[in-house]
Amino acid sequence: MRKVLIGGAIGLAAAGAAALLAWLPFVKTVERKTYDWRIQWTADPASARKDIVLVAIDQSSVRNLEPQVGRWPWPRMVHASLVDYLARAPAKVIVYDVIFAERDRRSFKVGEETWTGEESDRALTEATAKAGNVVHVVDVAAEAGGGVQEPLEATPFRLDDRVEARAVATPPFPELAKASRALGHNLVAADPDGPVRRAIPFVRGGGQYLPSLPLAAAIIARGVPPSEVTTSGSTLRVGDRAVPLIEAQLQSYDGRSHPSLRTLIRYPGGVLDPQTQQPTYADYSFYDLFYSEQQIEAGEKPLVDPARFRNAVVFVGTTAPGLYDLLPVPFSEGKMPGMQIHASVLDSVLSGRFMKPAPAWAGVAALLLCALVAGIGLMRFGVWPGLALCAASAAALVVVAVALFEQGLWLRMVEPASALTLAAFGGVSYQYFVEDREKRRVKGLFSRYVSKDVFDQLMSDPSKAGLGGQRRSMTVLFSDIRGFTTFSEQGEPEAIVQQLNEYFSRMVHVVFEHRGTLDKFVGDAVMALFGAPLDDPDHAEHAVQAALAMLKELDELNRGWAAEGRPTLAIGVGVNTGDMVAGNIGSESIMSYTVIGDAVNLGSRLESLNKQYGTSVIISAATRERLQGRYDIRALGGVVVKGKSQMVSIFEVKEDTGAGNP
Repeated sequence: MRKVLIGGAIGLAAAGAAALLAWLPFVKTVERKTYDWRIQWTADPASARKDIVLVAIDQSSVRNLEPQVGRWPWPRMVHASLVDYLARAPAKVIVYDVIFAERDRRSFKVGEETWTGEESDRALTEATAKAGNVVHVVDVAAEAGGGVQEPLEATPFRLDDRVEARAVATPPFPELAKASRALGHNLVAADPDGPVRRAIPFVRGGGQYLPSLPLAAAIIARGVPPSEVTTSGSTLRVGDRAVPLIEAQLQSYDGRSHPSLRTLIRYPGGVLDPQTQQPTYADYSFYDLFYSEQQIEAGEKPLVDPARFRNAVVFVGTTAPGLYDLLPVPFSEGKMPGMQIHASVLDSVLSGRFMKPAPAWAGVAALLLCALVAGIGLMRFGVWPGLALCAASAAALVVVAVALFEQGLWLRMVEPASALTLAAFGGVSYQYFVEDREKRRVKGLFSRYVSKDVFDQLMSDPSKAGLGGQRRSMTVLFSDIRGFTTFSEQGEPEAIVQQLNEYFSRMVHVVFEHRGTLDKFVGDAVMALFGAPLDDPDHAEHAVQAALAMLKELDELNRGWAAEGRPTLAIGVGVNTGDMVAGNIGSESIMSYTVIGDAVNLGSRLESLNKQYGTSVIISAATRERLQGRYDIRALGGVVVKGKSQMVSIFEVKEDTGAGNP
């Protein structure tokens, strides 16, 4: 329970930190990039409406029409010809995303016929009025000053003051504006990092409301009276369609902060379907349709049958690079014609498929859930299982976010992912700096009370810490200080303990160097094991080598102590090999790893015989038989040790001087 509470606290702290980080511009940009990734992942070009068609004023059209009507911008009669062609179908709505703000002052020749600008304007105005379904664009500028350049006809939209205000609104020249079925603005909202992800359904200019081009087209296509276009809370009602809105705060033309109602664009696809390489919306070159109208007027079969546009909403706009109507969007191709962005907005309104932010409670729930799962999981299950749980949670977050996106809900990912990451980092840090620090401290203390080999074995397999032993062939070494009682009476206790600690440190190091295991200290004696708990087929060899090395180490210590004026020491070592029982002996509460048996007792007896024989190292016959190296070995005869009835052969061992026995 304690770990769960600590993990919960870590998770809540991470959630709070992630919520604060969400205000940083960088974090907002990252969230937008995840939004783009989800758009690309879930886009379905096949779902794009077939009754939305694009007519592109592309580079080919500009090039092919130049010999006939001159360079861009073309005379208005060229556009009038296209409107006449689309009216033949008839198209349901014609959305003309080309600005005709001023009257045409030019004169030009078409074939042998000369046209004035006034005649050209009249041709477009008449074609627009005759079609009766053309939406022309109002250019909405962001610059301060001006006001509405031409008065707009008031419409009875029932909207509130959160509609974005614009300083300059430039409609088509008056005759064309009057002939239009409706007017729509062309303003789009690019996010700070570039791409257009939001549309602006309405703007205010001169106290009048102006719908966007796609919204004006939707109102006409669905036959919605202006009085049924209303705003209420976070919803824009267009008849029976509920368009979700997002409220933004903008620095407007008057320098003050004003609300702005926007809607997320649910793109059905990019310019091309990445699978089929076909356009998301059917598109045609302006020139092909213009030429088809000329063929019809000449009584010829047209290149493109106007019937293809029957009951379609047709967007006419520029795509030629030099005409500057390509805008950044969240797709790999990078840029999209403005008219296709408008078409995507219209598609959503006609199909009733929108994108909106997930409810605030869902975002908070995702934030807390990710943070608490990471924090509690790491504390409850440990680092690696906890990190695996974090990875699974991150994957689940992605799956849920994408699934919701497909349903039209934008669940923010960066805050929950940040909370999960911070909680994971906090959990791992707590484990390392607090929990593991305590464990490391306990392990460090424990390792000082047992041999390194025993410690490593118990750490790798704690089940071996139970009581019990195992019979095995091994070698035991006993080392004892000669005349310790006299030594201890000669100095201060503190100095004696310090000297003993130096001595024991060097002796234990020698034991470990020769693959031995320290069993225990018994007063001034050292007991070491060879061949347990780790297997060692050369345990006798290593025990004898350790005994001789202990003498060398003591000689070095004595020289130093003598130079410092401290007393020197002498030791005796006994080594015996045989079957012994090695294991944990004691009680369930306190135990120690040691060995027992007659062979152990004999090793201790051999150590005590050094005083009698005036030797330093005595080994048994069993140990001698296992030696393979060269040593200076001298037989000491047979002795009957205490507690034994049979005689035991014993030997003195010294370093090999070249004349010893193998």
